[in-house]
Amino acid sequence: MRIGLALLFLALLLASLSARFWATDRSMHYAGPTHLAADSQQVFLFASDNLYHLSSQGKLLARYPPEVTGMTDVPIDLRITGDDRLLIAGQQPARIQSCDTSNWDCQDIGFGRIDEPKRQFKVLIDTASHSLLFTDAQGDSLWGRAGPDSEAIRLLPDNTLAGPNDLTFDSLGHLWIADTDHRRIVEFVPAADGGFEIGREHSTMNELTRDQRYYPIMLALSGDGNLWVTQAAGFLDRYADLVVYDPDQGAVKQVSLPSGVFATDIAATGGDILVTDLEQFTVYRVDTGSHEVSIFGDDRFKDAMSRLKLEHEHYRRISHLALVAVIVFAVLMVLAAVIATPKNRRWTPVPGVIDMEAAAQAVPSVKGIYWLHRNPKIDRSLKRLEILGSSVIIVMLAGGLALYGWARMQAGVNPGEELQEKLNLLGYIFLLSSLLMAALIPFVRQSMKAMKRRLGTDGKQLYIRLNDGREITVPPAELAFTNRAIFYQKYFMPLQTGKRQNLYQDGEVETWIVPLLRQAEKLSELGGLKHQWRHRGALLSWSLVSVVALGLLLFLLSQLNV
Repeated sequence: MRIGLALLFLALLLASLSARFWATDRSMHYAGPTHLAADSQQVFLFASDNLYHLSSQGKLLARYPPEVTGMTDVPIDLRITGDDRLLIAGQQPARIQSCDTSNWDCQDIGFGRIDEPKRQFKVLIDTASHSLLFTDAQGDSLWGRAGPDSEAIRLLPDNTLAGPNDLTFDSLGHLWIADTDHRRIVEFVPAADGGFEIGREHSTMNELTRDQRYYPIMLALSGDGNLWVTQAAGFLDRYADLVVYDPDQGAVKQVSLPSGVFATDIAATGGDILVTDLEQFTVYRVDTGSHEVSIFGDDRFKDAMSRLKLEHEHYRRISHLALVAVIVFAVLMVLAAVIATPKNRRWTPVPGVIDMEAAAQAVPSVKGIYWLHRNPKIDRSLKRLEILGSSVIIVMLAGGLALYGWARMQAGVNPGEELQEKLNLLGYIFLLSSLLMAALIPFVRQSMKAMKRRLGTDGKQLYIRLNDGREITVPPAELAFTNRAIFYQKYFMPLQTGKRQNLYQDGEVETWIVPLLRQAEKLSELGGLKHQWRHRGALLSWSLVSVVALGLLLFLLSQLNV
């Protein structure tokens, strides 16, 4: 009955864990506004797989599902081109679509003959030259392409940019880029050769910077010619400040947004700046003159965002309840297992094999070598344990691979920026888990080898028979021992299993081995570990490798904040 309860709690633990993954996956389908594009007349905004079309005053004009736009992931950038077309940049895989917003005829315009960007990138139309510009954060570069069939050209020398992000043109036709990893916004003036050369630049590490939020992420040009920049503590930092830069003077104002804004994009429309808040499912309107902050959108749009937020929070609550259930059922399972264990075997440590006081002073006389009789039950268990250990490792690896594959399938071909980070972290966890399993294989093999070594004596010396059939003769004075094991140089000979079951039949160790150990060095459990460390014991080495891998795995698991 008690064992049945432990198994029941184990089943409930696994069910709760499954519910946790399911609810977390569902909550990710209900995401707040991520990216937006705007001009003086209209605004396009992406939220929870749909594209919303609003007027510049916030009136909801239309909502387009993915089937209309052909989007397969969360866009990394949106741009209105000025000719009733909208550029939609996706990341998984990287692609750029140009869509006619009158009939939503979308064409893939590609990147030209270069490798597709693997990290964040932003797109912009250079209306003066009718060319496409895009930054490549991983390649630290700015590219330009004149037409669909033309080759993309690198427009700046190497090392000019580092992790570039958003870009925009000012009223003079000069290009400004958020040079993220260089912690600056920088102006590029058209050069005679068709490229750009550096003009003005402003450090984002200035008197208005707070909490190390000096990485410029997104920027927009307001009607008065100032640059509005969101600054975070890194590419994926959850919170950002909004700082206004005069092109000549640099940082002039920090605009106070509601606390905890997860600002993912910024755009200018008329005399206002729009800022998205991913976590609060809100878009803020900032008056560029008074710097007054209000919520953008009419009642229909706000209601739509509110419904998405409620769905998101619903599944998040289920996810959190499932996590609580995981913890509760894990504790109950352990308690049930403890209760199912006989009282006299729960906490009382079993004494070691070696008892110097109870043993005889000398080994009985023997002709030749007497090999100690092993416990046949333990030998049979060791054979099964080898097979079981290999099977468990294979099953765990297959299960981890299946879990990772399931997560990738649920995320789809284009999971979006934030979810992709989670998937990458899950991939690292699976990789580290595989390395842990790989480290456990030699650990298990070394453990089995140590337990299979046989001990014997001729009454004067100790004989050790290794797994390959070799025999080693050792004077007792060169041995060391603890209550549970014997050591000779790099060789480790356990006398008990991890569950304190004797490897040899009753009386064998006390009669034939303990008298020899009166001449050997007695070690504590810690001393036994130090002995193995000094002699480079293979079992201890692989134990340490496994512990380090397990520690890294637990650290990564703690970072998977889902």
